[in-house]
Amino acid sequence: MAAPCQSIVNNKARLACYDELFGRPETAPEDSADLANAAQATQPAPAPASAVAAARPAGQGASEASAVAVARPAATTASAVAAAPPHHFWNDFALRDGPGPNATNPAVLAITHGSDNSSSLVQAGLTWRMGKRFLPDTLTDWGWRWYSALWMNMNTASDNPYNSRGAQLGAAGTLFDAKKDGFALGSSINVNVKEDAQNDTLSQGLAFDTRLILPDFLVVGKPYDPGGSSWFVYPLGGVYVDHLARVEQGQSPGTATGGYVGMTADYYPGGYLWRLKFHASYLTARDLTATSGLNRRSSHLTRFGVDYSLAPNKDGSRPIVMPSISLERIVGDNYIDGTAYTAETVLSLKLLTN
Repeated sequence: MAAPCQSIVNNKARLACYDELFGRPETAPEDSADLANAAQATQPAPAPASAVAAARPAGQGASEASAVAVARPAATTASAVAAAPPHHFWNDFALRDGPGPNATNPAVLAITHGSDNSSSLVQAGLTWRMGKRFLPDTLTDWGWRWYSALWMNMNTASDNPYNSRGAQLGAAGTLFDAKKDGFALGSSINVNVKEDAQNDTLSQGLAFDTRLILPDFLVVGKPYDPGGSSWFVYPLGGVYVDHLARVEQGQSPGTATGGYVGMTADYYPGGYLWRLKFHASYLTARDLTATSGLNRRSSHLTRFGVDYSLAPNKDGSRPIVMPSISLERIVGDNYIDGTAYTAETVLSLKLLTN
Protein backbone atom coordinates (compact mmCIF):
# COMPACT_ATOMS: atom_id res chain seq x y z
CA MET A 1 0.00 0.00 0.00
CA ALA A 2 2.96 2.36 0.52
CA ALA A 3 4.24 2.17 -3.06
CA PRO A 4 2.15 5.12 -4.37
CA CYS A 5 3.39 7.26 -1.46
CA GLN A 6 7.01 6.53 -2.37
CA SER A 7 6.36 7.68 -5.93
CA ILE A 8 5.14 11.14 -4.89
CA VAL A 9 7.98 13.60 -5.54
CA ASN A 10 6.83 16.47 -3.30
CA ASN A 11 8.02 15.87 0.29
CA LYS A 12 4.94 17.31 2.00
CA ALA A 13 2.48 15.46 -0.21
CA ARG A 14 4.35 12.17 0.30
CA LEU A 15 4.34 12.61 4.10
CA ALA A 16 0.62 13.43 4.10
CA CYS A 17 0.05 10.27 2.05
CA TYR A 18 1.86 8.13 4.67
CA ASP A 19 -0.06 9.81 7.49
CA GLU A 20 -3.36 9.01 5.79
CA LEU A 21 -2.41 5.40 5.15
CA PHE A 22 -0.86 4.48 8.50
CA GLY A 23 -2.00 7.14 10.94
CA ARG A 24 1.66 7.76 11.74
CA PRO A 25 2.62 10.67 14.07
CA GLU A 26 3.04 13.87 12.11
CA THR A 27 6.74 14.18 12.98
CA ALA A 28 7.75 10.63 12.03
CA PRO A 29 10.20 10.51 9.12
CA GLU A 30 9.16 9.22 5.75
CA ASP A 31 9.94 5.65 4.76
CA SER A 32 13.64 6.55 4.58
CA ALA A 33 13.78 7.44 8.32
CA ASP A 34 15.81 10.57 7.51
CA LEU A 35 16.01 13.31 10.12
CA ALA A 36 15.93 15.98 7.41
CA ASN A 37 12.60 14.59 6.22
CA ALA A 38 11.36 14.29 9.79
CA ALA A 39 11.87 18.03 10.15
CA GLN A 40 9.92 18.62 6.94
CA ALA A 41 7.08 16.60 8.45
CA THR A 42 6.63 19.15 11.23
CA GLN A 43 5.50 21.76 8.69
CA PRO A 44 1.80 22.23 7.80
CA ALA A 45 0.49 19.64 5.37
CA PRO A 46 -0.60 20.83 1.92
CA ALA A 47 -4.19 19.72 2.55
CA PRO A 48 -6.16 18.80 5.71
CA ALA A 49 -7.14 15.21 6.40
CA SER A 50 -10.79 16.02 5.71
CA ALA A 51 -9.89 17.11 2.18
CA VAL A 52 -8.13 13.78 1.63
CA ALA A 53 -11.14 11.87 2.88
CA ALA A 54 -13.40 13.87 0.60
CA ALA A 55 -11.32 12.87 -2.40
CA ARG A 56 -12.22 9.18 -1.91
CA PRO A 57 -15.04 7.63 -3.92
CA ALA A 58 -17.97 6.59 -1.73
CA GLY A 59 -17.65 3.11 -0.25
CA GLN A 60 -13.87 2.82 -0.64
CA GLY A 61 -11.46 2.27 2.26
CA ALA A 62 -7.87 3.48 2.52
CA SER A 63 -7.03 2.33 -0.98
CA GLU A 64 -3.81 3.11 -2.79
CA ALA A 65 -5.58 5.21 -5.39
CA SER A 66 -7.26 7.45 -2.82
CA ALA A 67 -4.04 7.79 -0.85
CA VAL A 68 -2.27 9.23 -3.86
CA ALA A 69 -4.99 11.86 -4.12
CA VAL A 70 -3.38 13.81 -1.26
CA ALA A 71 -2.69 17.39 -2.33
CA ARG A 72 -3.83 16.60 -5.90
CA PRO A 73 -7.12 17.49 -7.63
CA ALA A 74 -9.39 14.43 -7.83
CA ALA A 75 -9.72 14.72 -11.60
CA THR A 76 -5.97 14.42 -12.15
CA THR A 77 -5.21 11.58 -9.72
CA ALA A 78 -4.83 8.89 -12.37
CA SER A 79 -2.56 11.00 -14.56
CA ALA A 80 -0.47 12.00 -11.53
CA VAL A 81 0.16 8.37 -10.65
CA ALA A 82 1.11 7.58 -14.24
CA ALA A 83 3.51 10.52 -14.41
CA ALA A 84 5.18 9.83 -11.04
CA PRO A 85 8.79 8.60 -11.34
CA PRO A 86 9.44 4.99 -10.27
CA HIS A 87 11.30 4.18 -7.06
CA HIS A 88 14.82 2.98 -7.90
CA PHE A 89 17.28 1.07 -5.74
CA TRP A 90 19.65 4.04 -5.58
CA ASN A 91 16.92 6.21 -4.04
CA ASP A 92 17.54 4.31 -0.80
CA PHE A 93 21.12 5.66 -0.54
CA ALA A 94 21.96 9.03 1.01
CA LEU A 95 25.28 10.87 0.89
CA ARG A 96 25.98 13.13 3.89
CA ASP A 97 28.92 14.39 5.95
CA GLY A 98 28.51 11.50 8.39
CA PRO A 99 26.87 8.08 8.76
CA GLY A 100 23.25 7.35 9.61
CA PRO A 101 19.90 9.10 9.04
CA ASN A 102 20.64 11.69 11.74
CA ALA A 103 23.34 13.21 9.52
CA THR A 104 21.75 16.13 7.66
CA ASN A 105 24.64 18.13 6.16
CA PRO A 106 26.25 17.42 2.77
CA ALA A 107 29.48 15.50 2.26
CA VAL A 108 32.67 17.57 2.02
CA LEU A 109 35.32 17.23 -0.69
CA ALA A 110 38.41 19.43 -1.15
CA ILE A 111 41.45 18.43 -3.22
CA THR A 112 44.56 20.47 -3.96
CA HIS A 113 47.31 19.46 -6.37
CA GLY A 114 50.72 21.07 -6.64
CA SER A 115 54.03 20.32 -8.30
CA ASP A 116 55.51 19.00 -5.05
CA ASN A 117 52.54 17.35 -3.31
CA SER A 118 48.79 16.90 -3.23
CA SER A 119 46.36 17.03 -0.33
CA SER A 120 42.71 16.20 0.24
CA LEU A 121 39.88 16.71 2.70
CA VAL A 122 37.07 14.15 2.60
CA GLN A 123 34.24 13.97 5.12
CA ALA A 124 31.52 11.67 3.84
CA GLY A 125 29.05 9.02 4.94
CA LEU A 126 27.01 6.79 2.62
CA THR A 127 23.83 5.48 4.28
CA TRP A 128 21.61 2.70 2.93
CA ARG A 129 18.00 2.83 4.16
CA MET A 130 17.10 -0.84 4.43
CA GLY A 131 13.39 -0.86 5.26
CA LYS A 132 11.37 -2.08 8.24
CA ARG A 133 11.34 -5.88 8.00
CA PHE A 134 11.45 -7.66 11.41
CA LEU A 135 10.90 -4.40 13.33
CA PRO A 136 7.86 -4.39 15.68
CA ASP A 137 4.82 -2.42 14.54
CA THR A 138 5.19 -0.06 17.52
CA LEU A 139 8.50 1.17 16.13
CA THR A 140 7.52 1.20 12.45
CA ASP A 141 4.50 3.35 13.30
CA TRP A 142 6.99 5.91 14.60
CA GLY A 143 9.00 5.77 11.38
CA TRP A 144 11.76 3.42 12.55
CA ARG A 145 13.73 1.71 9.77
CA TRP A 146 16.92 -0.32 9.50
CA TYR A 147 20.01 1.27 7.99
CA SER A 148 23.67 0.54 7.31
CA ALA A 149 26.40 3.06 6.61
CA LEU A 150 30.04 3.49 5.63
CA TRP A 151 31.97 6.66 6.41
CA MET A 152 35.36 8.31 5.90
CA ASN A 153 36.97 11.32 7.58
CA MET A 154 40.34 12.24 6.10
CA ASN A 155 42.41 15.42 6.00
CA THR A 156 45.95 15.29 4.61
CA ALA A 157 46.15 19.07 4.16
CA SER A 158 46.14 19.84 7.90
CA ASP A 159 49.26 20.40 10.00
CA ASN A 160 47.88 17.54 12.12
CA PRO A 161 46.61 15.07 9.48
CA TYR A 162 44.04 12.36 10.23
CA ASN A 163 42.56 9.40 8.38
CA SER A 164 39.61 7.51 9.90
CA ARG A 165 36.90 5.28 8.53
CA GLY A 166 34.10 3.11 9.90
CA ALA A 167 30.85 1.22 9.43
CA GLN A 168 27.47 1.15 11.22
CA LEU A 169 24.44 -1.13 11.32
CA GLY A 170 21.38 0.07 13.19
CA ALA A 171 17.86 1.45 13.22
CA ALA A 172 16.57 5.03 13.26
CA GLY A 173 13.27 6.83 13.71
CA THR A 174 11.50 9.20 16.08
CA LEU A 175 10.40 9.09 19.71
CA PHE A 176 7.42 11.07 20.99
CA ASP A 177 4.87 12.94 18.88
CA ALA A 178 5.43 16.65 18.25
CA LYS A 179 1.72 17.13 17.51
CA LYS A 180 0.66 15.78 20.91
CA ASP A 181 3.75 16.32 23.07
CA GLY A 182 5.09 19.51 21.50
CA PHE A 183 8.42 17.89 20.60
CA ALA A 184 9.98 14.78 19.05
CA LEU A 185 13.36 13.06 19.21
CA GLY A 186 15.05 11.97 15.98
CA SER A 187 16.97 8.96 17.30
CA SER A 188 19.17 6.07 16.20
CA ILE A 189 20.89 3.08 17.79
CA ASN A 190 23.72 1.19 16.13
CA VAL A 191 26.61 -1.21 16.42
CA ASN A 192 29.77 0.11 14.82
CA VAL A 193 33.42 -0.39 14.01
CA LYS A 194 35.96 2.45 13.66
CA GLU A 195 39.56 2.46 12.48
CA ASP A 196 42.07 5.31 12.77
CA ALA A 197 44.72 4.63 10.13
CA GLN A 198 46.82 7.61 11.22
CA ASN A 199 47.24 6.36 14.81
CA ASP A 200 46.72 2.64 14.04
CA THR A 201 43.75 2.14 16.40
CA LEU A 202 40.60 0.00 16.07
CA SER A 203 37.40 -0.11 18.10
CA GLN A 204 33.98 -1.80 18.07
CA GLY A 205 31.02 -0.35 19.91
CA LEU A 206 27.36 0.35 20.57
CA ALA A 207 25.93 3.88 20.37
CA PHE A 208 22.66 5.75 20.83
CA ASP A 209 22.16 9.20 19.25
CA THR A 210 19.19 11.57 19.57
CA ARG A 211 18.29 15.08 18.38
CA LEU A 212 15.50 17.34 19.63
CA ILE A 213 12.86 18.49 17.11
CA LEU A 214 10.80 21.52 18.20
CA PRO A 215 8.44 22.50 15.36
CA ASP A 216 7.49 26.15 14.89
CA PHE A 217 10.32 27.18 17.23
CA LEU A 218 13.63 25.48 16.39
CA VAL A 219 12.40 23.94 13.13
CA VAL A 220 10.71 26.52 10.89
CA GLY A 221 10.08 26.63 7.12
CA LYS A 222 11.88 24.66 4.42
CA PRO A 223 15.44 24.89 3.05
CA TYR A 224 16.34 27.02 0.02
CA ASP A 225 12.89 28.63 -0.21
CA PRO A 226 12.67 31.81 -2.34
CA GLY A 227 9.41 32.53 -0.55
CA GLY A 228 10.94 33.21 2.85
CA SER A 229 13.57 32.48 5.48
CA SER A 230 13.82 29.27 7.49
CA TRP A 231 15.96 27.75 10.22
CA PHE A 232 16.70 24.31 11.63
CA VAL A 233 18.29 24.04 15.08
CA TYR A 234 18.90 20.63 16.64
CA PRO A 235 20.20 20.20 20.21
CA LEU A 236 21.76 16.73 20.25
CA GLY A 237 23.28 14.16 22.55
CA GLY A 238 24.30 10.54 22.74
CA VAL A 239 25.95 7.77 24.72
CA TYR A 240 28.29 4.97 23.65
CA VAL A 241 30.25 1.92 24.73
CA ASP A 242 33.54 1.38 22.85
CA HIS A 243 35.76 -1.68 23.02
CA LEU A 244 39.21 -0.49 21.96
CA ALA A 245 40.84 -3.57 20.46
CA ARG A 246 43.91 -1.79 19.08
CA VAL A 247 45.28 1.24 20.91
CA GLU A 248 48.14 3.71 20.76
CA GLN A 249 51.53 2.80 22.20
CA GLY A 250 51.66 2.98 25.99
CA GLN A 251 48.00 1.93 26.47
CA SER A 252 46.26 -1.43 26.86
CA PRO A 253 43.14 -2.67 25.03
CA GLY A 254 39.96 -2.20 27.02
CA THR A 255 36.48 -0.66 27.20
CA ALA A 256 35.40 2.96 27.52
CA THR A 257 31.91 4.39 28.04
CA GLY A 258 30.91 8.02 27.64
CA GLY A 259 28.68 10.55 26.00
CA TYR A 260 28.48 13.74 24.00
CA VAL A 261 26.29 16.83 23.68
CA GLY A 262 26.14 19.57 21.10
CA MET A 263 24.03 21.51 18.65
CA THR A 264 23.72 22.10 14.93
CA ALA A 265 22.07 25.16 13.41
CA ASP A 266 21.25 26.05 9.78
CA TYR A 267 19.75 29.35 8.60
CA TYR A 268 18.38 29.97 5.10
CA PRO A 269 17.71 33.69 4.38
CA GLY A 270 15.41 32.93 1.44
CA GLY A 271 14.19 35.59 -0.98
CA TYR A 272 16.85 36.80 -3.40
CA LEU A 273 19.46 35.04 -1.22
CA TRP A 274 17.68 31.67 -1.30
CA ARG A 275 20.82 29.85 -2.49
CA LEU A 276 22.69 30.75 0.72
CA LYS A 277 22.88 28.62 3.86
CA PHE A 278 24.59 29.79 7.06
CA HIS A 279 25.52 26.96 9.38
CA ALA A 280 27.26 26.33 12.71
CA SER A 281 27.79 23.34 14.99
CA TYR A 282 29.44 22.47 18.28
CA LEU A 283 30.17 19.05 19.78
CA THR A 284 31.86 18.11 23.05
CA ALA A 285 32.53 14.47 24.00
CA ARG A 286 34.10 12.74 26.99
CA ASP A 287 34.81 9.24 28.27
CA LEU A 288 33.08 8.80 31.64
CA THR A 289 34.69 5.46 32.46
CA ALA A 290 37.67 3.54 31.07
CA THR A 291 39.28 0.26 32.07
CA SER A 292 42.73 0.20 33.60
CA GLY A 293 45.45 0.93 31.04
CA LEU A 294 43.28 3.22 28.89
CA ASN A 295 43.47 7.01 28.86
CA ARG A 296 40.13 8.79 29.07
CA ARG A 297 39.38 10.79 25.93
CA SER A 298 37.80 14.23 25.58
CA SER A 299 37.31 16.60 22.66
CA HIS A 300 35.59 19.82 21.54
CA LEU A 301 34.84 20.73 17.92
CA THR A 302 33.38 23.97 16.51
CA ARG A 303 32.45 24.57 12.86
CA PHE A 304 30.76 27.52 11.15
CA GLY A 305 30.49 28.76 7.60
CA VAL A 306 28.34 29.54 4.59
CA ASP A 307 27.25 27.37 1.64
CA TYR A 308 26.11 28.50 -1.81
CA SER A 309 23.77 26.02 -3.50
CA LEU A 310 24.40 25.13 -7.14
CA ALA A 311 21.17 23.12 -7.46
CA PRO A 312 18.05 24.38 -9.26
CA ASN A 313 14.89 25.11 -7.30
CA LYS A 314 12.01 24.06 -9.55
CA ASP A 315 8.95 23.49 -7.38
CA GLY A 316 10.42 23.88 -3.90
CA SER A 317 11.16 20.14 -3.52
CA ARG A 318 14.66 18.88 -2.79
CA PRO A 319 16.55 17.62 -5.88
CA ILE A 320 18.09 14.15 -5.88
CA VAL A 321 21.59 15.65 -6.03
CA MET A 322 22.43 19.00 -4.39
CA PRO A 323 25.96 20.37 -4.99
CA SER A 324 27.17 23.50 -3.21
CA ILE A 325 30.31 25.58 -2.66
CA SER A 326 31.28 26.05 1.00
CA LEU A 327 33.59 28.32 2.99
CA GLU A 328 33.98 26.96 6.52
CA ARG A 329 36.04 27.52 9.65
CA ILE A 330 36.93 24.40 11.69
CA VAL A 331 38.48 24.58 15.16
CA GLY A 332 39.05 21.70 17.59
CA ASP A 333 39.03 17.90 17.54
CA ASN A 334 36.56 15.02 17.77
CA TYR A 335 37.73 11.53 18.74
CA ILE A 336 34.34 10.04 17.85
CA ASP A 337 34.97 10.45 14.11
CA GLY A 338 38.78 10.64 14.35
CA THR A 339 39.19 14.39 13.70
CA ALA A 340 42.58 15.45 15.05
CA TYR A 341 43.00 18.96 16.43
CA THR A 342 42.82 21.53 13.65
CA ALA A 343 42.31 25.26 13.23
CA GLU A 344 41.76 26.02 9.56
CA THR A 345 39.52 27.69 7.00
CA VAL A 346 38.40 25.39 4.18
CA LEU A 347 36.96 26.12 0.73
CA SER A 348 35.29 22.94 -0.53
CA LEU A 349 32.69 21.33 -2.76
CA LYS A 350 29.77 19.72 -0.94
CA LEU A 351 27.34 17.07 -2.18
CA LEU A 352 24.03 15.90 -0.73
CA THR A 353 21.89 13.16 -2.29
CA ASN A 354 18.38 11.86 -1.60
